[in-house]
Amino acid sequence: MGRLVKLHIKDYVDQVYSNDDGVVIYQRLKNELENSNKVSVSFQDIKALNSSFINSAFVELLNDYDFQFIKENLSFVDSTKAINNTIKSRFSFEIDERKQYV
Repeated sequence: MGRLVKLHIKDYVDQVYSNDDGVVIYQRLKNELENSNKVSVSFQDIKALNSSFINSAFVELLNDYDFQFIKENLSFVDSTKAINNTIKSRFSFEIDERKQYV
């Protein structure tokens, strides 16, 4: 059984605006999930995210895991309502889009 890992975004990237920044976080998340760890992502000192970062960091996980697994193993802390809503919106959109192709 894995452990709970707290991943502070600011420990890995200086900004949260680009796909490249998101890929850095995605790689960290995927590594922890592959090691059977649950991950708590901290947005401490971050006020907003854009969709490029969200897609590359979080939504990309849908290519590796189903949404139920992501919900059970990934959580967000030290966040704002705007960040939460944006992440939820991007996941919802992508899940709906993928259903059309099944």
